Parts: sequence; structure tokens; C-alpha cells
Amino acid sequence: MASYGQRGVKAVEKKDWAAAVPLLDKALEESSSPLWLLARSQANLQLNNYDDALRDAELAYHVAAERGSGDSRKQMIDAQYRRAVTYHRLRQYADSDCCAKWSMLLAEGRPAREDDGVEKKVDADGNYTVTYEDAVADNENQPDYSMKDSFQNPSAPKKAKTGYEAQWKRAYTWRTQVLGALKRLPENDPGRKVHVTKIPPRPQLKKKAEKKPEPQVMELDSEDEKPVAKPSEPALGSVPDEKLKLRVDFYQTNQNVTVTLFVKGTKKEDLNVKFSKKQVQISPIARAAAPYVKPGDREASSTLHLYGEIVPAGSRWTATPQKIELVLQKATPGKWGSWGKEEIGITEAAGQEEAAEASEAPISTQTTAPAATPVAAPAYPTSSRTGPKNWDKLEELEGVEEEQSDVNGFFKKLFKDASPEQQRAMMKSFTESNGTALSTDWNDVKDRKVETVPPEGVEPKKWDS
Repeated sequence: MASYGQRGVKAVEKKDWAAAVPLLDKALEESSSPLWLLARSQANLQLNNYDDALRDAELAYHVAAERGSGDSRKQMIDAQYRRAVTYHRLRQYADSDCCAKWSMLLAEGRPAREDDGVEKKVDADGNYTVTYEDAVADNENQPDYSMKDSFQNPSAPKKAKTGYEAQWKRAYTWRTQVLGALKRLPENDPGRKVHVTKIPPRPQLKKKAEKKPEPQVMELDSEDEKPVAKPSEPALGSVPDEKLKLRVDFYQTNQNVTVTLFVKGTKKEDLNVKFSKKQVQISPIARAAAPYVKPGDREASSTLHLYGEIVPAGSRWTATPQKIELVLQKATPGKWGSWGKEEIGITEAAGQEEAAEASEAPISTQTTAPAATPVAAPAYPTSSRTGPKNWDKLEELEGVEEEQSDVNGFFKKLFKDASPEQQRAMMKSFTESNGTALSTDWNDVKDRKVETVPPEGVEPKKWDS
């Protein structure tokens, strides 16, 4: 029979976060394994338990460093990355970028206790000065020799492999996400301040409080009139609002904002969604943090306060057992700084607008969103078989850790999102090189023939040879 720790890790791999936490709690009572701490950190993050997620990541870093086993450096790299993801959820973007950079440096083989000055890059007001452009350009010490480097500069020295190339790329990618968000913050936003240190203070392993006996209500059995104990139901309002809030992802075009609310157990036929100019009201919601709530309870409803105004009649929704998706038509085309924020319960819409009647009817999931405005992808040297990726398009929550499985679909999307000049460069380089090179830099390829440069150990031959 598998141990609690093994079962907990398996649950995390299956994204069954609620089942993973109690299993890992039990395992960590016996051993403070960095692997189990990192798994529980990820599960707690998905359940919006941010303090617990951060504590587990920081303790995992210390335990891994102390053990000094063969997996210790990888676990320290992962711990810094977990810190980065958690700080991002807390909107502490400067702290998130520092931790992602430390994850990169460890993946490059740099000393764990090196004073690299990452957290000291602040101005006189204490605001973090590293930019999105700095992060995109920060690839000089990428710990592998990429095929793109060999195409552009065959004489370049080969870079040493460390065994942590995937972790380096993951942290590099995350930084473009974080600093893209930081760039949009107001100048005085707390998210621009740095509070972290490279080696975090060592937290204590959180011990579960002793469970007090449940209050019991005595009832009489109708047959023999003996008392029967019946456990009382948890009291409403016993779960803090912050823990009730849903995990949210969004993307936008100039015309629409698509907001995805991740909630298990959604019944589309029972769902009631009302749109107004500045709000969306949704009920009933099956809360993972409070599964006992019933339709009509405050905890079973949410009001989404939107960043900007929408056209209720032009907005729509759909639902599956795993998520609710809202496609909101902007009243004024343009970019929003965020999607908005969630409030537990139902609040009155501003101006007492009537919700659009059409918005309450379920619609088909086969909807087509307007094409996004083309954006140039960051230039990133990679040996990935899927070629350069537009990291700005990746989903926030750790979608950056998973490779695109549909290669043809990925290239179609890459071509679609490219500018006309980039598309010309892609067509010319791919055709002339017989599929061995793909460039988005028109200035680089327009005046030369792109040579066929096959992978090492492969010899190019003509079709009839």
C-alpha cells in the first residue's frame, strides 16, 4: 500500500488539490520531506491558502539545503519557483520576480549563498527597477546550447548543461509574465516594493491543531427511544471570505474580456448568471473551501466587480463541471489593467441597472472570440522542438510548466499571432532552410538565403540522391 506521501503526490499530479492536502499533512507528521512540502505548497496555492503555500515552499528550501542529497539543488530551484508563483498570487510582483531570478541562478549552477544583489535593484523610493525588457533579454547564461544559437552563430562557445534546463526555462518564462503585470501597476502600488530575501527565514512546520469534539445533538430513535448522537453541521460564515474566493484566469482583446472561474461541481442547469454594466452576479457556487453551503446562502454566491464597463446584452457565459467561463463585451474598446475582483455574496449593481435577460440563458460552448491584436513574441533562444513561444499568451497558473501537445496547432497560432513582417520572415526561413530553421526577424533573413542547418548527426540530402 502506498504511503500517505506517495498518495498525496499522486493526488497533486491529478490536480485533486482537496484530497492531496490531508494526505500530505499526515505524511509530514512523520517526515519533513522537501518533495512532500513542495507538493503541499502547490495544492495549497490552488486552494487559495497562500500563507500555507508560502510557508511550505520556504521550509522545503531550508530542508533541501540541509540534506544536501542528489535532489537538493532541484528541490531548492523548485522552492524558489513556488515562492515566485505564490507572491504573484499575492500581487507582490517585485518579490515574485526576485524569487524567479533566484530559481534561474540556481539552475545555472550558481552558489546558493551567493550575494547576487537581485533584491537590491530598487530606486530611491524603494520601487523595483527591473523591467519586462530586462527579463526578456536575460538569457545569456541559459544553461544549454540551443539550436538557434548554432544557426545564428556557429562559432559561439557551447554552454554547459546543468541538468536543470527545463527549470531555467520555466523561471525565465514566469519572469516575463510577472514583469508584464508589474509594468501595468501604478507607480505607488505596493506590488512594486521588494520585501523578500534570497534565503527566507526558516518557518516552523505547521502542526495541525488538536481537533475538538464536534458538538452533538441527542435525538430519540422512534423504535427503542434510545438517544442517538447526531453531529452538528458547520456554522455558516466559519470560512474566511479570502479562502472562499475562486481561482480566476483571464485574457482579453480590444473588444472582449474572457474570465474563467475554476470551480468543481458546477451544474449548468442550476446556475444563475446576471450581467450589469460594472458587475456580474453568479449563484449557486459549489465552494471547495465550504462544501456544505446551500443555494441561497451568502457563501454560495459571488459578485464580480469589473475593471471597466461592459455591454450586458453582448456578454455571455457557459459552464462545465470544472469551470465557468464569461465572455464580456467591453463598452469601450481598449485594454483593461485587470479583469476586476470577486466579492462573496450578492451586492447591488451600481445605478441599479437591470441585468440583461438574455444573459441568464445558457449558451453553446462553441463560441468564437475576436482575434487578438498581433503582438511580437519575446526573442528567446530555445532548443524546444516547438520553436519560439509567445510567453505573454500563456495561462497564468502554471500552464507555463506544460508543453503544447498539438504541434501543428501551436505553429498555426504562432503564425496567426505574428505581425505581417514576422509572418514573411517565418515563411522565408522555413521554406529556404527545408524546415530546419524558423525566424521571426525579417531584417535578419530578407537579404540572404537561409541555409539548411540540420540537427547534429543528420546529413541533408536531396530528394533524388
